[in-house]
Amino acid sequence: MTKLIPLLFATLLPHFAFAVDCYDRAGNDYHIDADLLRAIAFLESSFKVDALNKQNDTSYAIGLMQIHSQNFAELQQYGIHETHLKTDPCMNIYTGAYYLAKFIRITGDIWKGVGAYNAGLSSKKEQQLKRQKYANEVYAIYVQIKSQKGK
Repeated sequence: MTKLIPLLFATLLPHFAFAVDCYDRAGNDYHIDADLLRAIAFLESSFKVDALNKQNDTSYAIGLMQIHSQNFAELQQYGIHETHLKTDPCMNIYTGAYYLAKFIRITGDIWKGVGAYNAGLSSKKEQQLKRQKYANEVYAIYVQIKSQKGK
């Protein structure tokens, strides 16, 4: 429950996602490098707030962090609805940070958590390969972001 507090706090924030850097805030609240969140958002949505990846009528992902529809029922328990994720970029970033932190905690490793953010936790070989590929792609973007900042 304590991991959800920052996510729940984000629901109470006014909709001024561009007034404060939500990547930095979410990264700080979830103890994740904000540039890692930026790298995931770039790979997932090319920083498009209204990104939609529709697999079919019931399976799709939305927003900067491409929050998947399979998570909507869980999120509704905390007062977070699909509309929030579509219309509030900061909420979308916080939600992505919540799931990334959850996967990092479960796997015990940042890059395994990054892979699980995209490909889940299945032990099937195909999913393991997807996790590794995704983590490698995010890492390459992350390194570029860091090098542009001179870090």
